[in-house]
Amino acid sequence: MHQILALTVLLFAMHAGAQEGRLSPQARELTQALAVLRARPDDSAAQLRYLNTFPKDYREFLNLFDLDHELYDGHDFVDALSLTGKVHEAELGKLLVGLAKDAHYDADAPSYLQHVTAIYAGRHPKTFADLLRPLPIQKQVQLITFLADVEAHDSYPEYQAIIDGLKRVGEAKLAMRFEEARTKRKNQPHH
Repeated sequence: MHQILALTVLLFAMHAGAQEGRLSPQARELTQALAVLRARPDDSAAQLRYLNTFPKDYREFLNLFDLDHELYDGHDFVDALSLTGKVHEAELGKLLVGLAKDAHYDADAPSYLQHVTAIYAGRHPKTFADLLRPLPIQKQVQLITFLADVEAHDSYPEYQAIIDGLKRVGEAKLAMRFEEARTKRKNQPHH
């Protein structure tokens, strides 16, 4: 198992190294931080480095991961965020809420962001609510709408986990807003 992990990290690093000449400094730094995180997923310092290197605003996020951009489609990069949540719950939440408050659903990187944010919100409802509540109301609405924007809520248990978690921590009004957003989305035609 250890040999497979080492080989995977080596191959990833070689691929990243081949790509580095064409990458911007930000993309190169994020690629390197991902390689370190994958090599040492339980290392708090590697996790924090990855969080600190990850784009902080949605436009910057799209500039790295959107179609025809350097790190398109961003799946590995966004998915790796989940490795940081146990130790750095608050930092991950701040990053995800900061990105999702400006996000709109789209394929690839935005959909991965939606999924990771929904999982985070369901696992850490108190922290999520504490980060969501201070946002201006229009940003709260945009974030909730972003998380609700799926075609098949029956195949999206992460969203129900958000609602259940919010209710469990005494955030019934906020849970109701998520329920209303889901109902509104279900009543819209599929995109």
